Amino acid sequence: MEFKQVLEKRRSIRKYTPQKVEDEKIKAIIEAGLLAPSAHNTQPWQILIVRESIPEIVKLLKEEGLKHPEDESISKTADTISRGNTLLLVYSDHLENPEFTWLSIGAMIENMLLKATDLGLGSLWIGNIVKISSQVAHYFEIDDTKLQLVSAVLLGYKEKDPKPLERKTLDSAILKEEK
Repeated sequence: MEFKQVLEKRRSIRKYTPQKVEDEKIKAIIEAGLLAPSAHNTQPWQILIVRESIPEIVKLLKEEGLKHPEDESISKTADTISRGNTLLLVYSDHLENPEFTWLSIGAMIENMLLKATDLGLGSLWIGNIVKISSQVAHYFEIDDTKLQLVSAVLLGYKEKDPKPLERKTLDSAILKEEK
């Protein structure tokens, strides 16, 4: 697929088929992420690949949603994750300068989302996972004084291709141009 096509086809997918994502595709997606730029080349990322424990992640999110009924997004996130079959938990191993670290990890995640699209997979960038970071660390026996859960990426074969969303035009996105 041409690069522009990948950019245009990438969507946030929330409904997946039961078909499992192949190991080779998961590794290719992570490798694409590893090529992202990072502040001072810190490469502040660690990935936890979750397949079998997705129901436990869903359970933890649902429990958190019950504690915070005013935040419906937590339960919705749990429902969405339950439809996928591969979840990449993205951790930072650099706890200083979080602003630069988060920008670096954002670039890494974007590379992974684009590679997933290129491979014919659906993906979803999930921020709500941080609401259960301590529970996830406990479940997977991760030292959360050394690693911080920053985000997650859900992968799977999409049920259908959603229609494109409206985007800003080039002219409306340019604030000012010096001549």
